[in-house]
Amino acid sequence: MYTRCTTFSIKQDANDQASELARRYAKIIYSLPGHVSTVMFHDGQTLYSITTWDTEEQAEAVKSVRDDAQRELGDLLTDAPSTAIVETIVHDVS
Repeated sequence: MYTRCTTFSIKQDANDQASELARRYAKIIYSLPGHVSTVMFHDGQTLYSITTWDTEEQAEAVKSVRDDAQRELGDLLTDAPSTAIVETIVHDVS
């Protein structure tokens, strides 16, 4: 499995709009091939999207979804998003 972590630096007053956008994009991500799990959250300055995929290729294929979200966030962003794709070490601990 591979984990994709994308961070979007957002303006402090943009939390509500960023949360709404995250909910919409989560539905899109859930339907993509190889999707295992998604967590999205924000801390007031950054929106985090952490997704897990069956293969590295599937994790990389989500780039177009990230680019669409970046365009939609537009003036809510303070910087370009950053993405890292890494091999998952632990996915779920019971």
